[in-house]
Amino acid sequence: MTSACRNHAGSEIRSFAGLIARTGIRLAGQAFDALLPQICVSCSAAVDAGRAPLCGACETRLREIPAPLCPRCGFTAFSDLSAPGGCAECDEWPEVLRRTESAFLLSRPATQVIHGLKYEGWTSLGSRMGALMAPAARRVCRGPALLVPVPLTPARLRERGFNQAHLLAEGLGLELGWPVRSLLARTRTGRRQARSGRRTRAGNVAGAFQVAPGCVDSADGSVVLVDDVITTGATLAECCRALGDAGVPCAGAESFARTPPRSPAA
Repeated sequence: MTSACRNHAGSEIRSFAGLIARTGIRLAGQAFDALLPQICVSCSAAVDAGRAPLCGACETRLREIPAPLCPRCGFTAFSDLSAPGGCAECDEWPEVLRRTESAFLLSRPATQVIHGLKYEGWTSLGSRMGALMAPAARRVCRGPALLVPVPLTPARLRERGFNQAHLLAEGLGLELGWPVRSLLARTRTGRRQARSGRRTRAGNVAGAFQVAPGCVDSADGSVVLVDDVITTGATLAECCRALGDAGVPCAGAESFARTPPRSPAA
């Protein structure tokens, strides 16, 4: 066996081992969810066994984005959209990011729900959260679309054991009957996006995504990106750009929650 073949075989083995490890972590998390007494991740009230750890009362308190909404970014239109400059939130977005929608505003209890999924390992939340995103997804694309989760860096995926965007996409796909494909790969690591300003976020993710090799042929029809939170739109814009460079049409993006606008300064 040549050195190149050995290196390729080693890479394939490592990739397979990583897949097994991530699957094991996810299954262990689901088993852990089943063993623990079910309590709501927001208010700690008891939750019936077999349902996600989000009580009915807290689910009804999830706040939708206040109207009127900008038809492009899906956030509250604080200015006259017909005036010069249009929407202050998305006026400077690149054209490739055509439309975004979010199911809820990032405030209590949505903040606690996302934290429970991402950082406390309550993976069973993903399916319910994805189902709650269905109405917003239909605003992005009325017909069936291919749901594409925003990818994590390989290091973050190893650390967390799952991609929260993929869990949301699976729940949303199950609710709508739309397929899910991991078309994108993150090719480089930037700084953490939390608490970063608009310009810093854009710089962190510039050129950070590409369509995974061999995946273009599986993209049949329009694509809708799925993520947990939309803040400035920088990550989604780069994902759309990567898809467009590969000839994959992107109808827009959807998230579970939307961060209220902040200063554009870094």
